[in-house]
Amino acid sequence: MFTICMGTGILAVLLQNNPYQFKGMKIISTTVFLLDLLLFATIALTFFSRWIFFPRSTAEMFESDVEQTTYLSTTTIAAATLVELVSLICGSTWHNWQYACYGLWWATVLLSLISSTTTYWLLIRDEEVEISNLTPTLIYPVTGLVATASAGSVLVEYTPLSVRLAMPVVIVAYLLVGAGFLLAILTLAAFFLRLLHNQTPEPKKVGTQLIPLAPFSNIAYSFDALGNLAGPKRHIFQTYAKGTVVDPIFGQALYATGFLIGLSIWGFTTFWLLICIVAFVRDIPKTHFNLNMWSAIYPLGTYGLMCSKLSSDLDSRAFRVVSTIILVAVVIYWLYLIVFTLPAVVSGELFLAEAMEKHEKENTEEEGNLRGNSGEEDGLRSVSGEVSRHQERSSESTGISRRTRSEVLQV
Repeated sequence: MFTICMGTGILAVLLQNNPYQFKGMKIISTTVFLLDLLLFATIALTFFSRWIFFPRSTAEMFESDVEQTTYLSTTTIAAATLVELVSLICGSTWHNWQYACYGLWWATVLLSLISSTTTYWLLIRDEEVEISNLTPTLIYPVTGLVATASAGSVLVEYTPLSVRLAMPVVIVAYLLVGAGFLLAILTLAAFFLRLLHNQTPEPKKVGTQLIPLAPFSNIAYSFDALGNLAGPKRHIFQTYAKGTVVDPIFGQALYATGFLIGLSIWGFTTFWLLICIVAFVRDIPKTHFNLNMWSAIYPLGTYGLMCSKLSSDLDSRAFRVVSTIILVAVVIYWLYLIVFTLPAVVSGELFLAEAMEKHEKENTEEEGNLRGNSGEEDGLRSVSGEVSRHQERSSESTGISRRTRSEVLQV
Protein backbone atom coordinates (compact mmCIF):
# COMPACT_ATOMS: atom_id res chain seq x y z
CA MET A 1 0.00 0.00 0.00
CA PHE A 2 3.03 2.29 0.15
CA THR A 3 2.64 2.61 -3.63
CA ILE A 4 -0.26 4.99 -2.85
CA CYS A 5 2.16 7.21 -0.90
CA MET A 6 4.71 7.01 -3.70
CA GLY A 7 2.17 8.11 -6.31
CA THR A 8 0.75 10.90 -4.17
CA GLY A 9 4.19 12.16 -3.21
CA ILE A 10 5.57 12.28 -6.75
CA LEU A 11 2.45 14.18 -7.84
CA ALA A 12 3.23 16.88 -5.25
CA VAL A 13 6.87 17.03 -6.43
CA LEU A 14 5.74 17.40 -10.05
CA LEU A 15 3.41 20.25 -9.08
CA GLN A 16 6.29 21.99 -7.27
CA ASN A 17 8.75 21.66 -10.16
CA ASN A 18 6.54 22.12 -13.21
CA PRO A 19 7.98 24.87 -15.47
CA TYR A 20 4.52 26.36 -16.11
CA GLN A 21 3.25 27.63 -12.76
CA PHE A 22 -0.08 29.34 -12.13
CA LYS A 23 -1.39 31.14 -9.07
CA GLY A 24 -2.35 28.61 -6.42
CA MET A 25 -0.29 25.73 -7.85
CA LYS A 26 2.10 25.77 -4.88
CA ILE A 27 -0.89 25.66 -2.51
CA ILE A 28 -2.27 22.61 -4.34
CA SER A 29 1.15 20.97 -4.12
CA THR A 30 1.37 21.67 -0.37
CA THR A 31 -2.13 20.20 0.11
CA VAL A 32 -1.15 17.02 -1.75
CA PHE A 33 2.04 16.88 0.35
CA LEU A 34 0.00 17.00 3.59
CA LEU A 35 -2.26 14.25 2.24
CA ASP A 36 0.79 12.17 1.41
CA LEU A 37 2.18 12.71 4.90
CA LEU A 38 -1.11 11.56 6.44
CA LEU A 39 -1.23 8.50 4.17
CA PHE A 40 2.36 7.58 5.00
CA ALA A 41 1.77 7.83 8.75
CA THR A 42 -1.42 5.75 8.56
CA ILE A 43 0.00 3.03 6.32
CA ALA A 44 3.27 2.86 8.27
CA LEU A 45 1.32 2.45 11.53
CA THR A 46 -0.76 -0.33 9.98
CA PHE A 47 2.30 -2.03 8.50
CA PHE A 48 4.34 -2.06 11.71
CA SER A 49 1.29 -3.04 13.79
CA ARG A 50 0.97 -6.10 11.60
CA TRP A 51 4.57 -7.03 12.36
CA ILE A 52 3.99 -6.53 16.09
CA PHE A 53 0.71 -8.46 16.45
CA PHE A 54 1.13 -11.06 13.69
CA PRO A 55 4.90 -11.52 13.33
CA ARG A 56 4.88 -15.16 12.24
CA SER A 57 2.23 -14.92 9.52
CA THR A 58 3.70 -11.66 8.23
CA ALA A 59 7.20 -13.12 8.04
CA GLU A 60 5.89 -16.24 6.28
CA MET A 61 4.06 -14.09 3.75
CA PHE A 62 7.20 -12.14 2.82
CA GLU A 63 9.39 -15.25 2.77
CA SER A 64 7.03 -17.38 0.64
CA ASP A 65 5.80 -14.80 -1.90
CA VAL A 66 8.41 -13.41 -4.29
CA GLU A 67 6.34 -10.36 -5.26
CA GLN A 68 5.41 -9.45 -1.68
CA THR A 69 9.09 -9.61 -0.72
CA THR A 70 10.00 -6.96 -3.30
CA TYR A 71 7.35 -4.59 -1.91
CA LEU A 72 9.41 -4.22 1.29
CA SER A 73 11.45 -1.50 -0.42
CA THR A 74 8.42 0.65 -1.26
CA THR A 75 8.70 2.03 2.29
CA THR A 76 12.06 3.58 1.39
CA ILE A 77 10.78 5.06 -1.87
CA ALA A 78 7.80 6.67 -0.13
CA ALA A 79 10.11 8.04 2.60
CA ALA A 80 12.57 9.44 0.02
CA THR A 81 9.72 11.21 -1.76
CA LEU A 82 8.65 12.78 1.54
CA VAL A 83 12.22 13.99 2.17
CA GLU A 84 12.15 15.69 -1.24
CA LEU A 85 8.87 17.40 -0.41
CA VAL A 86 10.03 18.52 3.04
CA SER A 87 13.17 19.97 1.43
CA LEU A 88 11.20 21.73 -1.34
CA ILE A 89 8.38 23.11 0.83
CA CYS A 90 9.76 23.44 4.36
CA GLY A 91 13.55 23.40 4.07
CA SER A 92 13.72 26.16 1.49
CA THR A 93 11.49 28.64 3.36
CA TRP A 94 11.14 27.74 7.04
CA HIS A 95 13.90 28.82 9.41
CA ASN A 96 16.45 26.09 10.30
CA TRP A 97 14.34 23.33 8.72
CA GLN A 98 17.33 22.33 6.59
CA TYR A 99 18.67 20.49 9.64
CA ALA A 100 15.46 18.49 9.99
CA CYS A 101 15.66 17.61 6.29
CA TYR A 102 19.29 16.65 6.78
CA GLY A 103 18.48 14.23 9.60
CA LEU A 104 15.52 12.74 7.71
CA TRP A 105 17.71 12.13 4.66
CA TRP A 106 20.35 10.22 6.63
CA ALA A 107 17.62 8.10 8.22
CA THR A 108 16.31 7.34 4.72
CA VAL A 109 19.81 6.33 3.59
CA LEU A 110 20.00 3.81 6.44
CA LEU A 111 16.49 2.54 5.64
CA SER A 112 17.29 2.15 1.94
CA LEU A 113 20.44 0.11 2.63
CA ILE A 114 18.67 -2.15 5.12
CA SER A 115 15.57 -2.72 2.98
CA SER A 116 17.42 -3.34 -0.30
CA THR A 117 19.96 -5.70 1.29
CA THR A 118 17.24 -7.61 3.18
CA THR A 119 15.03 -7.89 0.11
CA TYR A 120 17.76 -9.20 -2.17
CA TRP A 121 18.98 -11.61 0.49
CA LEU A 122 15.47 -13.04 0.90
CA LEU A 123 15.18 -13.43 -2.87
CA ILE A 124 18.61 -15.07 -3.17
CA ARG A 125 17.86 -17.69 -0.52
CA ASP A 126 14.26 -18.26 -1.69
CA GLU A 127 13.98 -21.54 -3.61
CA GLU A 128 10.75 -20.45 -5.30
CA VAL A 129 12.39 -17.66 -7.31
CA GLU A 130 12.38 -18.60 -11.00
CA ILE A 131 12.57 -16.72 -14.27
CA SER A 132 8.88 -17.45 -14.87
CA ASN A 133 7.65 -15.74 -11.68
CA LEU A 134 9.83 -12.60 -11.82
CA THR A 135 7.81 -9.37 -11.97
CA PRO A 136 8.79 -5.70 -12.49
CA THR A 137 8.53 -5.21 -8.71
CA LEU A 138 11.93 -6.94 -8.54
CA ILE A 139 13.44 -3.53 -9.33
CA TYR A 140 11.90 -1.79 -6.27
CA PRO A 141 14.96 -2.34 -4.00
CA VAL A 142 17.15 -0.59 -6.59
CA THR A 143 14.63 2.23 -6.87
CA GLY A 144 14.88 2.80 -3.13
CA LEU A 145 18.62 3.41 -3.41
CA VAL A 146 18.49 5.84 -6.33
CA ALA A 147 15.35 7.62 -5.03
CA THR A 148 17.33 8.37 -1.86
CA ALA A 149 20.17 9.73 -4.00
CA SER A 150 17.71 12.00 -5.85
CA ALA A 151 16.34 13.22 -2.53
CA GLY A 152 19.91 14.06 -1.47
CA SER A 153 20.47 16.20 -4.56
CA VAL A 154 17.19 18.03 -3.90
CA LEU A 155 18.19 18.56 -0.26
CA VAL A 156 21.51 20.20 -1.20
CA GLU A 157 20.04 22.23 -4.06
CA TYR A 158 16.95 23.70 -2.38
CA THR A 159 17.97 24.11 1.28
CA PRO A 160 20.61 26.49 2.69
CA LEU A 161 22.88 23.72 3.96
CA SER A 162 26.46 24.68 4.68
CA VAL A 163 29.18 23.18 2.49
CA ARG A 164 30.48 21.20 5.45
CA LEU A 165 27.12 19.41 5.76
CA ALA A 166 26.35 19.28 2.03
CA MET A 167 29.60 17.62 0.98
CA PRO A 168 28.91 14.22 2.68
CA VAL A 169 25.41 14.22 1.17
CA VAL A 170 26.80 14.66 -2.34
CA ILE A 171 29.44 11.94 -1.87
CA VAL A 172 26.97 9.40 -0.43
CA ALA A 173 24.42 10.26 -3.12
CA TYR A 174 27.03 9.46 -5.79
CA LEU A 175 27.74 6.15 -4.03
CA LEU A 176 24.04 5.27 -3.98
CA VAL A 177 23.69 6.13 -7.67
CA GLY A 178 26.69 3.98 -8.53
CA ALA A 179 25.31 0.99 -6.62
CA GLY A 180 21.80 1.50 -7.94
CA PHE A 181 22.84 2.01 -11.57
CA LEU A 182 24.65 -1.32 -11.87
CA LEU A 183 22.01 -3.18 -9.85
CA ALA A 184 19.27 -1.70 -12.05
CA ILE A 185 21.00 -3.00 -15.19
CA LEU A 186 21.38 -6.50 -13.71
CA THR A 187 17.81 -6.61 -12.44
CA LEU A 188 16.27 -5.30 -15.64
CA ALA A 189 18.28 -7.85 -17.62
CA ALA A 190 16.79 -10.65 -15.51
CA PHE A 191 13.27 -9.28 -16.00
CA PHE A 192 13.85 -8.83 -19.74
CA LEU A 193 14.86 -12.50 -19.93
CA ARG A 194 11.54 -13.32 -18.23
CA LEU A 195 9.70 -11.28 -20.89
CA LEU A 196 11.43 -13.18 -23.68
CA HIS A 197 10.63 -16.56 -22.11
CA ASN A 198 7.19 -15.97 -20.58
CA GLN A 199 5.88 -12.72 -22.13
CA THR A 200 4.42 -9.89 -20.03
CA PRO A 201 2.78 -10.47 -16.61
CA GLU A 202 -0.96 -11.09 -16.37
CA PRO A 203 -3.27 -8.17 -17.33
CA LYS A 204 -4.25 -7.31 -13.74
CA LYS A 205 -0.59 -6.34 -13.13
CA VAL A 206 -0.45 -4.00 -16.10
CA GLY A 207 0.41 -1.03 -13.85
CA THR A 208 3.61 -2.70 -12.66
CA GLN A 209 5.04 -2.78 -16.18
CA LEU A 210 6.00 0.90 -15.87
CA ILE A 211 8.10 0.29 -12.74
CA PRO A 212 11.46 0.07 -14.63
CA LEU A 213 11.00 3.73 -15.58
CA ALA A 214 11.44 4.73 -11.92
CA PRO A 215 15.05 3.72 -11.19
CA PHE A 216 16.42 4.88 -14.52
CA SER A 217 14.60 8.23 -14.35
CA ASN A 218 15.95 8.72 -10.83
CA ILE A 219 19.46 7.75 -11.96
CA ALA A 220 19.31 10.22 -14.87
CA TYR A 221 18.01 12.95 -12.55
CA SER A 222 20.68 12.25 -9.92
CA PHE A 223 23.59 12.33 -12.38
CA ASP A 224 22.33 15.61 -13.82
CA ALA A 225 21.48 17.27 -10.49
CA LEU A 226 24.65 16.17 -8.67
CA GLY A 227 26.78 17.32 -11.59
CA ASN A 228 24.98 20.65 -11.49
CA LEU A 229 25.83 21.00 -7.80
CA ALA A 230 29.47 20.21 -8.50
CA GLY A 231 29.49 22.67 -11.40
CA PRO A 232 27.61 25.92 -12.01
CA LYS A 233 24.93 25.60 -9.32
CA ARG A 234 27.06 25.57 -6.15
CA HIS A 235 30.66 24.70 -7.15
CA ILE A 236 30.55 22.50 -4.08
CA PHE A 237 33.94 20.79 -4.53
CA GLN A 238 35.66 24.11 -5.15
CA THR A 239 33.93 25.72 -2.17
CA TYR A 240 34.83 22.75 0.04
CA ALA A 241 38.48 23.69 -0.70
CA LYS A 242 40.06 20.39 0.34
CA GLY A 243 41.91 17.76 -1.69
CA THR A 244 42.69 17.69 -5.39
CA VAL A 245 39.01 17.99 -6.32
CA VAL A 246 39.18 21.69 -5.48
CA ASP A 247 40.13 22.40 -9.11
CA PRO A 248 37.13 24.12 -10.81
CA ILE A 249 37.74 22.01 -13.92
CA PHE A 250 36.80 18.94 -11.87
CA GLY A 251 33.37 20.35 -11.05
CA GLN A 252 32.73 21.39 -14.65
CA ALA A 253 33.76 17.93 -15.84
CA LEU A 254 31.31 16.30 -13.42
CA TYR A 255 28.57 18.62 -14.64
CA ALA A 256 29.20 17.87 -18.34
CA THR A 257 29.53 14.12 -17.73
CA GLY A 258 26.42 14.02 -15.54
CA PHE A 259 24.35 15.86 -18.13
CA LEU A 260 25.42 13.54 -20.97
CA ILE A 261 24.87 10.38 -18.91
CA GLY A 262 21.50 11.65 -17.69
CA LEU A 263 20.37 12.53 -21.20
CA SER A 264 21.46 9.13 -22.53
CA ILE A 265 19.65 7.25 -19.75
CA TRP A 266 16.57 9.39 -20.36
CA GLY A 267 16.66 8.18 -23.99
CA PHE A 268 16.67 4.55 -22.84
CA THR A 269 13.84 5.30 -20.41
CA THR A 270 11.81 6.84 -23.23
CA PHE A 271 12.21 3.69 -25.31
CA TRP A 272 11.04 1.55 -22.38
CA LEU A 273 8.08 3.89 -21.92
CA LEU A 274 6.99 3.22 -25.51
CA ILE A 275 7.05 -0.54 -24.86
CA CYS A 276 5.03 -0.01 -21.67
CA ILE A 277 2.43 2.10 -23.48
CA VAL A 278 1.86 -0.72 -26.01
CA ALA A 279 1.49 -3.26 -23.18
CA PHE A 280 -0.75 -0.88 -21.22
CA VAL A 281 -3.09 -0.29 -24.17
CA ARG A 282 -3.30 -4.03 -24.83
CA ASP A 283 -3.90 -5.20 -21.25
CA ILE A 284 -5.94 -2.42 -19.59
CA PRO A 285 -9.26 -3.47 -21.25
CA LYS A 286 -8.77 -7.01 -19.88
CA THR A 287 -8.63 -6.05 -16.22
CA HIS A 288 -10.43 -4.06 -13.51
CA PHE A 289 -9.27 -1.80 -10.68
CA ASN A 290 -6.76 -3.26 -8.23
CA LEU A 291 -3.94 -1.97 -6.04
CA ASN A 292 -1.31 -2.88 -8.66
CA MET A 293 -2.53 0.07 -10.75
CA TRP A 294 -1.01 2.47 -8.20
CA SER A 295 2.43 1.20 -9.26
CA ALA A 296 2.26 3.18 -12.52
CA ILE A 297 2.08 6.71 -11.07
CA TYR A 298 5.49 6.97 -9.42
CA PRO A 299 7.52 5.79 -12.45
CA LEU A 300 5.61 8.10 -14.77
CA GLY A 301 6.09 10.98 -12.32
CA THR A 302 9.85 10.46 -12.09
CA TYR A 303 10.03 10.44 -15.88
CA GLY A 304 8.18 13.77 -15.96
CA LEU A 305 10.52 15.14 -13.29
CA MET A 306 13.53 14.33 -15.46
CA CYS A 307 11.85 16.07 -18.41
CA SER A 308 11.39 19.14 -16.20
CA LYS A 309 15.08 18.99 -15.24
CA LEU A 310 16.15 18.81 -18.88
CA SER A 311 13.89 21.73 -19.75
CA SER A 312 15.80 23.80 -17.18
CA ASP A 313 19.22 22.64 -18.40
CA LEU A 314 18.50 23.27 -22.08
CA ASP A 315 15.95 26.08 -21.70
CA SER A 316 13.84 23.93 -24.02
CA ARG A 317 10.18 24.59 -24.72
CA ALA A 318 9.78 21.02 -26.02
CA PHE A 319 10.82 19.51 -22.69
CA ARG A 320 8.63 22.00 -20.81
CA VAL A 321 5.62 20.93 -22.86
CA VAL A 322 6.39 17.22 -22.43
CA SER A 323 6.78 17.58 -18.65
CA THR A 324 3.46 19.46 -18.47
CA ILE A 325 1.69 16.79 -20.54
CA ILE A 326 3.00 14.12 -18.19
CA LEU A 327 1.84 16.16 -15.19
CA VAL A 328 -1.68 16.36 -16.65
CA ALA A 329 -1.64 12.60 -17.35
CA VAL A 330 -0.49 11.86 -13.78
CA VAL A 331 -3.19 14.11 -12.28
CA ILE A 332 -5.94 12.44 -14.35
CA TYR A 333 -4.70 8.93 -13.53
CA TRP A 334 -4.30 9.79 -9.82
CA LEU A 335 -7.88 11.11 -9.65
CA TYR A 336 -9.12 7.98 -11.44
CA LEU A 337 -7.42 5.74 -8.88
CA ILE A 338 -8.67 7.84 -5.95
CA VAL A 339 -12.27 7.49 -7.20
CA PHE A 340 -11.96 3.69 -7.10
CA THR A 341 -9.77 3.44 -4.00
CA LEU A 342 -11.95 5.43 -1.58
CA PRO A 343 -15.03 3.14 -1.91
CA ALA A 344 -12.75 0.11 -1.49
CA VAL A 345 -11.35 1.62 1.73
CA VAL A 346 -14.82 2.41 3.10
CA SER A 347 -16.16 -1.08 2.31
CA GLY A 348 -13.03 -2.81 3.61
CA GLU A 349 -12.47 -4.54 0.27
CA LEU A 350 -9.07 -2.92 -0.07
CA PHE A 351 -7.80 -4.54 3.13
CA LEU A 352 -9.21 -7.95 2.16
CA ALA A 353 -7.88 -7.86 -1.41
CA GLU A 354 -4.55 -9.38 -0.42
CA ALA A 355 -6.20 -12.26 1.47
CA MET A 356 -8.66 -12.87 -1.38
CA GLU A 357 -5.85 -12.94 -3.94
CA LYS A 358 -3.90 -15.38 -1.79
CA HIS A 359 -7.00 -17.57 -1.40
CA GLU A 360 -7.57 -17.60 -5.15
CA LYS A 361 -3.92 -18.50 -5.73
CA GLU A 362 -4.15 -21.41 -3.27
CA ASN A 363 -7.36 -22.65 -4.92
CA THR A 364 -5.70 -22.52 -8.34
CA GLU A 365 -2.73 -24.50 -7.05
CA GLU A 366 -5.05 -27.10 -5.45
CA GLU A 367 -6.99 -27.47 -8.68
CA GLY A 368 -3.73 -27.94 -10.55
CA ASN A 369 -2.62 -30.59 -8.06
CA LEU A 370 -5.97 -32.38 -8.34
CA ARG A 371 -5.72 -32.37 -12.12
CA GLY A 372 -2.19 -33.70 -11.84
CA ASN A 373 -3.29 -36.48 -9.45
CA SER A 374 -6.25 -37.44 -11.63
CA GLY A 375 -3.93 -37.50 -14.63
CA GLU A 376 -1.57 -39.80 -12.76
CA GLU A 377 -4.47 -42.10 -11.78
CA ASP A 378 -5.67 -42.25 -15.38
CA GLY A 379 -2.14 -43.06 -16.45
CA LEU A 380 -1.88 -45.84 -13.88
CA ARG A 381 -5.22 -47.26 -15.00
CA SER A 382 -4.12 -47.24 -18.62
CA VAL A 383 -0.82 -48.91 -17.72
CA SER A 384 -2.54 -51.58 -15.65
CA GLY A 385 -4.99 -52.19 -18.51
CA GLU A 386 -2.13 -52.63 -20.95
CA VAL A 387 -0.45 -55.09 -18.55
CA SER A 388 -3.68 -57.10 -18.22
CA ARG A 389 -4.17 -57.25 -21.98
CA HIS A 390 -0.56 -58.27 -22.41
CA GLN A 391 -1.02 -61.06 -19.86
CA GLU A 392 -4.17 -62.28 -21.60
CA ARG A 393 -2.38 -62.36 -24.95
CA SER A 394 0.52 -64.22 -23.31
CA SER A 395 -1.90 -66.76 -21.82
CA GLU A 396 -3.61 -67.27 -25.14
CA SER A 397 -0.30 -67.77 -26.96
CA THR A 398 0.83 -70.22 -24.24
CA GLY A 399 -2.39 -72.20 -24.62
CA ILE A 400 -2.01 -72.34 -28.39
CA SER A 401 1.58 -73.53 -28.13
CA ARG A 402 0.57 -76.32 -25.71
CA ARG A 403 -2.22 -77.53 -28.00
CA THR A 404 0.14 -77.54 -30.96
CA ARG A 405 2.70 -79.62 -29.01
CA SER A 406 0.08 -82.20 -27.99
CA GLU A 407 -1.10 -82.55 -31.57
CA VAL A 408 2.45 -83.14 -32.79
CA LEU A 409 2.98 -85.82 -30.11
CA GLN A 410 -0.25 -87.57 -31.13
CA VAL A 411 0.89 -87.71 -34.74
